[in-house]
Amino acid sequence: MQNMENINLFDLYKEGFVKEGGHNVNVPIKKASGEKYDGRTYAIPLKYLYYNEQNGRIGVSLSEYESASGKLIPGHNEEYNMVIQNMLADEADDMNRKEMDKLKRDIAIKGQDEPGYVLSDGRVIDGNRRFTAKRLLEQDPSITEQQYFEAVILDDLSVQNHDDQKKIKSLELQIQFGKLGKVDYNPIDRAIDAYKTIVKNNIMSVAEYTKFAGLTSIEVNKRILEAELIIKFLEFANTNPDNYALAKQLDLDGPLQDMIPQYKKFKDSDKLDQLLNSLFAKIIQIRSSKEDFKAEFRQIVKNIVGTKNEEKFIEEMEDATDTIVEALDNKNAIKNNVDLFTTLHNNQEAVQALAKVQTISTNHSEKAKNYKEQNMPVKLAEKAISSIEAIDKRIVAGLPKSEKAKLKSSFEMLKLKIDDLLSEEG
Repeated sequence: MQNMENINLFDLYKEGFVKEGGHNVNVPIKKASGEKYDGRTYAIPLKYLYYNEQNGRIGVSLSEYESASGKLIPGHNEEYNMVIQNMLADEADDMNRKEMDKLKRDIAIKGQDEPGYVLSDGRVIDGNRRFTAKRLLEQDPSITEQQYFEAVILDDLSVQNHDDQKKIKSLELQIQFGKLGKVDYNPIDRAIDAYKTIVKNNIMSVAEYTKFAGLTSIEVNKRILEAELIIKFLEFANTNPDNYALAKQLDLDGPLQDMIPQYKKFKDSDKLDQLLNSLFAKIIQIRSSKEDFKAEFRQIVKNIVGTKNEEKFIEEMEDATDTIVEALDNKNAIKNNVDLFTTLHNNQEAVQALAKVQTISTNHSEKAKNYKEQNMPVKLAEKAISSIEAIDKRIVAGLPKSEKAKLKSSFEMLKLKIDDLLSEEG
């Protein structure tokens, strides 16, 4: 029997601990030699398996735990496995919990009808939810039979090897984002996964990621831009730079999606950081007061950023933004959204700064709205000119007398309306 730190599932198969599975699947990746993987499945006792911290969804969830409780050591470590199991099975999201309960019941009744993928050391590459459901069944005192996870064993891959990382990631993308599309990822998870795979870890190029995930390069680049904004927000909030879970807790996807076009445009501007800090302060104020971001925030991003009013907006926000940054900039990094709001609400100057942010942004939002409405007549007049210019003189010349009379009457009415508007201006 092997040491748990030096597991090899094929050795355990020879020793009789790992059993034959009941499936033979077509593995969507090939070996480095170009040879196809053997798609036979194996029934593996759960104690020889562990979660893959490099999985996009797990990596983001793990960041929340590690920000509060310190680093976990991935591998054959039951504390590590239990933390991730709890994340996947007991998240605050009721829908997620209900789906896991349903999956657990289905597997208990019908068995595991879809195999997963594991590496020979027991790392689960695909099938985390099924693996979790199996673990829940094994932990259920009313169920006495031993549980096995059925999976293909990818015998020659290692997460320590860069080329193998690419193969493993391509398999994950093809399964999670491809034709199966079992569970949709949170938008923050999707953005961070693209960023970590392409930018941070250089596992794939944008072109490779788009190919395996079945996306366009525009969509992938958009996800990378959103991830860059997430990282800048985390820096602003004085949390660990990889505490991506905070972005999920604050539901940043909506506001950040609104910011992407302007961020892309002003990415190299000298005033980018000042502008982002003003907008981040506004996001924190919105989430603190539980406002809907769509009303004011969109007005500011779309009608103030990039206009002559942007500089004044930043200038007016500067003191309040600095106060919020100072309140968050304590010795201990912010751990989660509760910690963030507690830190701010316990600081009287920060409370006043948040109120000031709301006042300033409301004023600017109203001005932008009024300016837009004031400019509407200009747009309508320009539209009227375009409509008149579209009338072909040759067609007018060929109209019957009755139609020409109607057209003349319409022009006279139009002239009266224009004269009336011009007299109002005078």
